Amino acid sequence: MKFSRTTMKITTAVLASGMLLTLAACSSGGDPAPKSDKPVEVPGASADGNAYMNELYDKAVKDGKTDVVLYGPSVTAQKALFKVFTDRFPGIKIVPQNQPDAQSITKIETEAQSGNKIADIYDGGESPQVAAKPDLCTKADVRTGPDGFEIPTNMDGRLTYYAMRYFVFVYNTDMVKESEAPKNWHDLLDPKWKGKITIGDPTVPGGVRYILTSLMVDEGGSAEKWGKPFMEKLAKQDLQFAQSEPNVPSDVASGRFPIGIAVYQGFYEDTKAKGAPIAAVFPLDDGGNFMSRTGMCMVKESPHADAAQLYINWLYSPEGQQALAEKNNSYGWTPAAPGPKGAPALEKLGRLPFSNPDPEFNKPYFEFLDSQFKK
Repeated sequence: MKFSRTTMKITTAVLASGMLLTLAACSSGGDPAPKSDKPVEVPGASADGNAYMNELYDKAVKDGKTDVVLYGPSVTAQKALFKVFTDRFPGIKIVPQNQPDAQSITKIETEAQSGNKIADIYDGGESPQVAAKPDLCTKADVRTGPDGFEIPTNMDGRLTYYAMRYFVFVYNTDMVKESEAPKNWHDLLDPKWKGKITIGDPTVPGGVRYILTSLMVDEGGSAEKWGKPFMEKLAKQDLQFAQSEPNVPSDVASGRFPIGIAVYQGFYEDTKAKGAPIAAVFPLDDGGNFMSRTGMCMVKESPHADAAQLYINWLYSPEGQQALAEKNNSYGWTPAAPGPKGAPALEKLGRLPFSNPDPEFNKPYFEFLDSQFKK
C-alpha cells in the first residue's frame, strides 16, 4: 500500500486525535482492579509460560505502563475476550480503538515519525499492511505455545497470527427455505438468484477481494473447481454491492435481498443476535469455505510493550485459545484449540487457500475482478 506525500500534512490532526486517545485510555472503563501480590497461574500454561507471563506482568505494573492500546477495524467487538484477559491479570487494561486499515496505518506511521507513540498493537485481518513496514512493527516473543508448536507468523515475523475466522453465505429465513438456500458456490449460478445476491464490493479493498481471489488461484484445486470461468459466470448474475461488507447481513435480514455471500462471521453473528430472520450456510460440500487469519503486529518501541507482549502470550495459552472460541467465536491455532460453538470442527472445514499478502501476487487477480465487476 502506498502513501501520498500528504501524510505529513495530517500530523497535527493525528497527534490531536492521539491526545484524545490518551485521555480515553486513562478514563475509559474506570480504574482496573489492583494487582495481587501472588503470581498469576494461567490454567493449562506450562511453568515456563506462567513464569514469563508473570515477568511481563510485574514489569508492566511496576513501570505503570498497563494500558494496551489496540488499533484495528473492529477491535471493540472483542470486549468479551479482553475481559477474560484483564480478569486474569488485574491492573491491565485493554483500550480498543476502531478505525479502518488505512487510517490505522497512517496514524501508526505518523506516530513513529513524530516520536509520540500511542498504539501498542495493530490487530487486523488477513494481512495488515502495517506489518509490511519493517520500521513500524517488531516480532512478538511468544513462549506460551505447546511444545513443538511453531507460532504462525508472516512478514519476517512482524505479523503474528492468533485466530482464524470463517465466512459464510447467509439467507433470509422468511424468503428462502433451508432446503433451497445455496449450499456451495456453483449453486449461486442458478438463474433464480440473478440480481438477488448481495455482496461487498469486490473492486475495493476488503475481505471480498481476497475470498474471490482464493477461488481462482492455482492452489488446492481452486482453479479447477472455480477459476476465472466461474468468476465470469458469477459476475453475470448481477451481484448487488452493499454499501460496505458489514451491511451485507443487515440487507439480507431486512428483506432487501434473499441471499448474501462472503459474509464475515462477526457481521453475521451481530445481525443474528438482534433476532433477525437470517441463517448461515457453510459451503462444505465443495470445500469452498474461506478462513481468514487474524493477526496482530506489535508496534516497535510501543509505550506499553510489556503489557502488549503479555496479551499475545496469554492468547496462545490454553485459556486464551479457549476464550477465543467461547468469547470471540473464532478458531485458535494450537492443535488442541476448540472451535466456536455451533461451528464445524476445524478438521471438517475443507477450505479455500489462505490469502497471499504479497501485493504483486494479488495484482493480476484484483485486476481481473475489477474488469468483471466494475459498474
